[in-house]
Amino acid sequence: MENRKIASRLASIGAALTFAVATAGLAAVPAAADSSQCSAGNFCVWEHSSYTGKFLQSKSSVSNVGNDFNDKMTSYWNRTDKTVAVYQHDKYTGCMFSVGPGKSEAAVASHFNDKMTSFKVGSSC
Repeated sequence: MENRKIASRLASIGAALTFAVATAGLAAVPAAADSSQCSAGNFCVWEHSSYTGKFLQSKSSVSNVGNDFNDKMTSYWNRTDKTVAVYQHDKYTGCMFSVGPGKSEAAVASHFNDKMTSFKVGSSC
């Protein structure tokens, strides 16, 4: 009788360990910006988090991203060697935040999400 209890407990422990090992690899891995899409020397922005969706890149400042991208930025990667200022409105007004050289963000803070209209390379807020 005692052997059956021990065997039952060992089987339960084995099943739990098997489940833990099998699901350990399912942890979400943070997405990385794709260097094949965002060329060196550019400031790149994506419509969705994790560097997905519509995509825009520029080596220089953009005073208005246009209707196709206005108020749609959720992730970015600064592949320039300069700080980039991100603005809520056109013509570089309403500075929201600055992005240092080489910095990226897979999802901007919710209060900045879908609000970018212009950005200025070589500038900061």
